[in-house]
Amino acid sequence: MAAKQELVQLLCDLIALPSVNPEQSRECTEAPFGEARVADYVQRFFAPFGLRIERQQAVPGRESVLVHVPGASSGPPLLLEAHMDTVGGEGMDSPFRPRVEGGRIYGRGTSDTKSALAAEMMALKEVLEESRSLPRGCVLAATADEEYGMLGARRLVESGMAFSGAIVGEPTALQIVSAHDGQMYCRITARGQAAHTSNPQNGVNAIYLMNEVISVLRRRSDSAYPQRKHPLCGSPVLTVSVIHGGVSEHIVPDKCEVWMDFRVIPGETCGQALEEMKGWLAKDLDPASFERLEFATAHKMEPPAEIPGDHPLVRAMVRASSSVLGRAQVAGVRYNTNASHYSAAGTPCVVFGPGHISQAHAAVEFVEIEQLGAAVNILKSLFLEGSLS
Repeated sequence: MAAKQELVQLLCDLIALPSVNPEQSRECTEAPFGEARVADYVQRFFAPFGLRIERQQAVPGRESVLVHVPGASSGPPLLLEAHMDTVGGEGMDSPFRPRVEGGRIYGRGTSDTKSALAAEMMALKEVLEESRSLPRGCVLAATADEEYGMLGARRLVESGMAFSGAIVGEPTALQIVSAHDGQMYCRITARGQAAHTSNPQNGVNAIYLMNEVISVLRRRSDSAYPQRKHPLCGSPVLTVSVIHGGVSEHIVPDKCEVWMDFRVIPGETCGQALEEMKGWLAKDLDPASFERLEFATAHKMEPPAEIPGDHPLVRAMVRASSSVLGRAQVAGVRYNTNASHYSAAGTPCVVFGPGHISQAHAAVEFVEIEQLGAAVNILKSLFLEGSLS
């Protein structure tokens, strides 16, 4: 019971340290924004063990924390990663005041993804306290800026560290996720010509043009995407999610802009999805209309991630899960994680953690305490296994 209480308290402590991603105001660190409070906590948590701990800047004033745990093997360490930042608490009742009730812990970050971070921290702590050395080294990376630009993961990749594999903490409900979609944001701007609405024929209505664009994208994606299916992740998805246009009721709008979200399946690339979309529009719109379009990719263009189901890391996770739960499920998910960047750099990745994606970013966010404890035991079993074969 003492260990369970300690684990619950650890997650409650993390929740009570606001670490909201400031998104476009990237260098904002004033409460509740920035990861510094959580980063300091992680560093203090492991300080008694005499481990090498470093801070790695992701954004000025916002750092990731890397805890280096030595192992018996001389090979590359295992990366154990979870991000510290959360989305905001709008619409929540006291988002940073953790509440324990009915076998659950409530608060912003309980699912996405401070529960995974707490499980990783506690699993390492228990192994170290039991004076049991790890067969292979491990680096726990509590990263910054996952919710917006993934700059913490990008910076870790750029540092050139080599890893034998990675466990990326996210709310998978203890499923072993071996594949997930890539994600791309794209913006299209339609340039029209302003005119008085009493004589609209003298102008070019950018909103009408954008309506044609959206019609083409819906028709084409509805036809093409269902024909391409990944066995774990399903088909690609295109969503028009934001639209802006016009300045006044009595002016023919000369500009209309849409923002889109693409979910790109493993085996395909964001660049291919972008070129395919442009090809649809070039073919289906008249040339004059197509010439009025401008394309821009926004801050997110994250590749898909995939590891074969028979990879040694997946097999090791299946063994660890089976030893604790009596079962193991390998799955794919539609959302995107920091594994995109580690995988693209050549590190085999599995996404794993307590909590469910349906609670992530929700007005009521929670994690089951039983899942949290099981995640600790699964990770400990993985750490202490002699090989990843």
